[in-house]
Amino acid sequence: MRIWIANHYAVPPNIGGITRHYELGREWAEKEGAEVTLWLSSFNHSRRRFIDDESKRELETVKGLEMCWLWSFPHSVNDFRRVLNMVSFAVLFFLAGLFRRRPDVLFASSPHLLTPFAGWLLSRLKRCPFVLEVRDLWPDTLTKMGGLQNPAMVKALTWLESFLYRRSDKIIVLTEYQRRFIAAKGINPEKISLIPNGIVVGSWESDADKRQECRRRMGVAPYQFVALYAGAHGPANALEHVVRAGEHLPEGYAIVLIGDGPEKEKLKRIKEEKGLHHVHFLDPVTKGEVYDFIDAADCGIISLADNEIFRGARPNKLFDYLYVGKPIITTVDGEIRDIIEEARAGVFSGAENPRGIADAMKSLRGLTPEEKKAIQERGRCYIDRSGNRQKLAQVLYHELRFFHRADPVKEINEAKMKH
Repeated sequence: MRIWIANHYAVPPNIGGITRHYELGREWAEKEGAEVTLWLSSFNHSRRRFIDDESKRELETVKGLEMCWLWSFPHSVNDFRRVLNMVSFAVLFFLAGLFRRRPDVLFASSPHLLTPFAGWLLSRLKRCPFVLEVRDLWPDTLTKMGGLQNPAMVKALTWLESFLYRRSDKIIVLTEYQRRFIAAKGINPEKISLIPNGIVVGSWESDADKRQECRRRMGVAPYQFVALYAGAHGPANALEHVVRAGEHLPEGYAIVLIGDGPEKEKLKRIKEEKGLHHVHFLDPVTKGEVYDFIDAADCGIISLADNEIFRGARPNKLFDYLYVGKPIITTVDGEIRDIIEEARAGVFSGAENPRGIADAMKSLRGLTPEEKKAIQERGRCYIDRSGNRQKLAQVLYHELRFFHRADPVKEINEAKMKH
């Protein structure tokens, strides 16, 4: 089966970011024998720079998986240039796809809707099924976060969102909240499948030397209890409250934030103004490295703005922390809190509450070695049950396979080849 995966923000594991689509494509190529083309941008959104040729050459060749890098307009802040970045990627994906051999299934992912729309257009021209993956609920996230207020633009994006929901042959969501949200718009629930984020089990092992090296790179003392945030530094992440938690912590504690985004310079200014020497910032790291940094910390932090739209979030870092086996502090009251409490793997600190984050850190420091070990085991059990990327890839592949089998033209051609 030939599958196209299109995601503007997809990256391979040697570059920090969204590795979900690379991992799905690799699994389908290696385990299912599929021919997978991954369409992704050569401009890295989180680092705000183009991916160099050396980084691309570092990737090992995977038989059956082709990386199709597309140029997109560079940007450093969220202004009109970011819009050009989205438009340019979608247009180049459409134009490049016109001259490629027809796929059996075209799988296009949000958050922004232009790439899926280009994917839908190509699927009609190529006469193949179109699968829409919803990573983020646009335009609702934009409007509720105050980032989009132009009535005409909101109306246009709302129409496009509804159009894609109706015209897609299948919708893949990452959270239960997203499934309910889309079904409430009149979309048949049977058309919507939940395939959450996950972990490539077996891709990482704890290493004492790497753990010590990561603590050195963090700039923390051996005696300090370290809370780690790894991820985007944008308005949606509400990291000001994480940084300000440092005001309520004594000397024996540290907060480390790894990643990049438009809010990072503002967060650094808060640190300097408040004299928070025990708050540390690091540049983004690769997927493999982030596990070592999590392992070197004492707990992980998940932070999002106190907004209804995030009640149903299940970010990548939730699965990363559970896989490594660290207790989690979450500021999000919703699906994240439910999962953490079900797995007994952490605490809810309250929304946008710096003192609550500090108190949660103090509470987790009191865990016994036996309690820490139990959290680690429960986290691994949750991953095996609900966050194993290999198992999730297999489930999704068989859903895509349905369209392959349902294509009468494909069946006729295959029958002719056999004879």
